[in-house]
Amino acid sequence: MFKSLKNVKLSTQIAVAMIIGSILGLVVGEPMTQIKFLGDIWLNLMKMVIVPMVIFIVVKGISSMDSPKTLGRIGLRIALFYGFTTIAASIIAIVVTKVFKPGLGFQFEKATEVFDSTKEVLGFREYISNLFSSNMFVSFYNGDMMQVLIISIIIGLGIVFLDDKYRVPINAWFVNMSELFMSIIHLIMKLAPIGVFALMAASLGKYGLDMFATMAKMLGTFYLASLLQVLIIYFGLLWIFAKINPISFMRKSTATWVTAISTCSSAAVIPVNLRVSKEEFDVSDQVSSFSIPFGAQFNQDGGAVLSAVVILFSAQAIGVEFGFAELIQMVLICTMISAGSGAIPGGGVVRLMITSAAFGMPLEIVGLVAAFYRFFDMGTTSMSVLGDLSATVVMDRLEKNRLDKNKSSKIVESV
Repeated sequence: MFKSLKNVKLSTQIAVAMIIGSILGLVVGEPMTQIKFLGDIWLNLMKMVIVPMVIFIVVKGISSMDSPKTLGRIGLRIALFYGFTTIAASIIAIVVTKVFKPGLGFQFEKATEVFDSTKEVLGFREYISNLFSSNMFVSFYNGDMMQVLIISIIIGLGIVFLDDKYRVPINAWFVNMSELFMSIIHLIMKLAPIGVFALMAASLGKYGLDMFATMAKMLGTFYLASLLQVLIIYFGLLWIFAKINPISFMRKSTATWVTAISTCSSAAVIPVNLRVSKEEFDVSDQVSSFSIPFGAQFNQDGGAVLSAVVILFSAQAIGVEFGFAELIQMVLICTMISAGSGAIPGGGVVRLMITSAAFGMPLEIVGLVAAFYRFFDMGTTSMSVLGDLSATVVMDRLEKNRLDKNKSSKIVESV
């Protein structure tokens, strides 16, 4: 029996564990919350290696590039791709919520503090300033992933500009350390079915299906907007630039979205996404080592969708109508805040608080959403990590096509 289990793909084991855990959670109920600690242990093991893993794989990805020109080209393309998809996510969410109006009929009378402007909430200059650490070791200790990522990029850039006699051995060390931590992640992922089972059983055991009653309309609106983002934006870009069939993409990326649904952590999906991009889509390490960790921090399309849905839901509930200028501002704010929300569970609730406060919406409604957040978070994380993977695949195909054209032109010139 155990030998046969070893032959089953990890993604299949995780999917089965998620289904069984969900069923037991619904059938047994509250007692299943007692096994949540098993899922917490697994998540803690994943989080334990996140900081060093991000440092080593990002530095490896940047320092392995042939030249500053290559780095600039790939990095700029990835940044533009993520910016475009997040803006698109916000727009789609606004359109869907405006059409279906899930907040109508929801009577909300409790008063709340209305913020006069977005300046206090956003603190744009302070936000940008805080991205840059004054002490890298404090950032590592605190696990400030935004600062860790910036530090890693700076280190990688420094290595790229070194002379070869220094760059090669330093780069080799980061490559070796990256392989070490990927090996550790591989060991931890063997425990994934147990962790996923415990997390899903505990969540369903605690809340049951009744949790969908109050938030059903908002939840439906959110998932419809998320589905449209995947179908129109991700699948469209994959088809146009990489000629990849959407059904094939979803099948090959099963491990990515199943892990995302069960863990609700973009950070926890990083090693899975790296493996899937390489094994299923033959993406080069040069691209994936930079694109996926970068996307886990800055590409939070799911968070942008949820923020827009919650803001408009709240506005509809209290009878506020936003004009075109406010909707444009909403796109920009949701895009900016989603990029800084982090890649760990719980950051989404803070993001909702900030974006709702920016528009003077009742924060009590965010409190209601927080009680159901696990079920929203399954969608936000899944969509974001699929966005990371699709961007990585597209960037890899564009880079390979460029190299093929250069080779062809050189052959023609030599002839």
